[in-house]
Amino acid sequence: MTPSSAQAIRELSPEAQAAAGWFRQLARTLRVFRLYRGDNPVVVGVQEAATDALAGLLQTQGDWQLRFSPTEVFLQDEVIVSAAEPAPGTERVLKITDQIPFLFYRDGVRRLTLVADAPRAELDAFIRILRAVGSGSDSQDDFVTLLWQANLSHVEIEAVPLEQTIYLSTQAGGGSPGSVDPRGQVFAGSPSGAEIRADLGQASGTQGLHRDTFDDWALPETGADVPSAFARLEPCAGATRSDFVAACEQEMAVEWAAQAPGLLRGLLAMDDCEDTRRLLARSVIGWLATALQDTAWSEATPALELLNELDPERRLAGEQLATALSAIDTQAIAERFDEGDPSDLNRFAAFIVGVGAPAIGLCVDVMARADKARARAATVTALCYLCADDPGLLAPWLLDPRWHVVRNIVFVLGHIGGPGIVPMLQTVSHHPEPRVRRQLVQALGAIPAEERHPLLVEQLDARDPQLLGAALNILTRDRDPRTARAILACIQAPAFETREENIQRALFNALGEVANDDAVPALEELLNQGGWFARRSLQRVAAARALRRIGTPRAMAALEAALRARGEAVRAAALEALGAKGRS
Repeated sequence: MTPSSAQAIRELSPEAQAAAGWFRQLARTLRVFRLYRGDNPVVVGVQEAATDALAGLLQTQGDWQLRFSPTEVFLQDEVIVSAAEPAPGTERVLKITDQIPFLFYRDGVRRLTLVADAPRAELDAFIRILRAVGSGSDSQDDFVTLLWQANLSHVEIEAVPLEQTIYLSTQAGGGSPGSVDPRGQVFAGSPSGAEIRADLGQASGTQGLHRDTFDDWALPETGADVPSAFARLEPCAGATRSDFVAACEQEMAVEWAAQAPGLLRGLLAMDDCEDTRRLLARSVIGWLATALQDTAWSEATPALELLNELDPERRLAGEQLATALSAIDTQAIAERFDEGDPSDLNRFAAFIVGVGAPAIGLCVDVMARADKARARAATVTALCYLCADDPGLLAPWLLDPRWHVVRNIVFVLGHIGGPGIVPMLQTVSHHPEPRVRRQLVQALGAIPAEERHPLLVEQLDARDPQLLGAALNILTRDRDPRTARAILACIQAPAFETREENIQRALFNALGEVANDDAVPALEELLNQGGWFARRSLQRVAAARALRRIGTPRAMAALEAALRARGEAVRAAALEALGAKGRS
């Protein structure tokens, strides 16, 4: 069965319910591991809590016999964790435990036994191993390798065998001659004598071992007596084993990351050619991506330094670097930046700038997933440095369906500045999200007036007061006849009266700031329209005030003429405008 609700969990046995509860605790613990650095007290606390809970359950329930599939974890025959797909036509509800089954399955673990009397130290080591493999998909060590290195006697696993499939015969071993695959396969059992003497893959179209790989071996002229040879080797076995264990412990005492730079530089010194640099650069990329996934700056920094030595222009392995970075779990990095150490943000920005253009996509993705402003600020800063010389690298993300991504990219372009970004900003000048266009207007403030004017004029049709105000604020910095004509066209448009009153006032006020005598006839017409039956209106009063702001003799003459108009509303508007001038 596959529990998909709290009701299904309650149908499990008490032991399975307790195990399911521990795996939920484990999922929350792994999330804390991803968010915080290892020396954080929160990490230490949740790790100890998970270990204590596991030790208590094993003592009360006995051994745990666990099985794993890509989407489920079984305790004996009961499903205690499930990430199964929903029924057709229904929406899947994400659970915190969804990634647990594949965490074990992806590394080849199929069965795992936790012995009841396992020492606390072994259980703690087991949790630390889960912490290492749960940090990201680019971990250098898999679960099986880390368990083998830890040498845990109370944690037993059954993993997928690593042996290669070898065809030992041109005929199916034990199968019918007409079977689909006529080649014999051996997975576990040793081949019999007849199979060894069979044709080893020499038939046309078959696979397998080839005679050429061993037919030219020279046969020994004499043989060895196995018992006597073993007797001669046995006295040395103990010392040899001790030497091997000591050498292994010495090697394990030094982190491989500390040895890698010297090794790779030594290989380069032996053959400093382009092919060698390309191969070594590709080997460093995996190390760099893993360190970045874990935000392990002590490893990421030397890896980047080494990559810069091998391929400073990213000419040899730039594509491989971009591919590796695209596979990083940016959601985990964003969550860690939102909740973790703020100092990581500065390191991340510096690191991304050091990586160069292949890291732009990664940086944008982290920016898009981050919830806290400080995390987004760090990524935006990195993008400003990365794209300062070639802002066109950001063009693809101006078409992103997420408006907040587009807004932040426009923000970056505004900080880069220069006429080169104008064609890119043109692509978002009619973006449906007002917040994107507000950011566009701010970015245009750093562009020369002649370059920005057409884009700013396009924003005069905005119905968002903040957007229109920002655009008018930049347009009115200079008395430009083109601006006056554009604003006047908006005022004279048939739909002008449908716009909000504060927008209408803003346009009239801006017109008064930039217009000259060319706008007086149109404003005078708005002031006097209606004749004898004119009534007070926003447009009439605003037109009178605009004439007063223009203040030229022609504009003032229009106001004085309005004082003698037949309509009371016209005279009142002119008087109010002139009175406001006197008070000012």
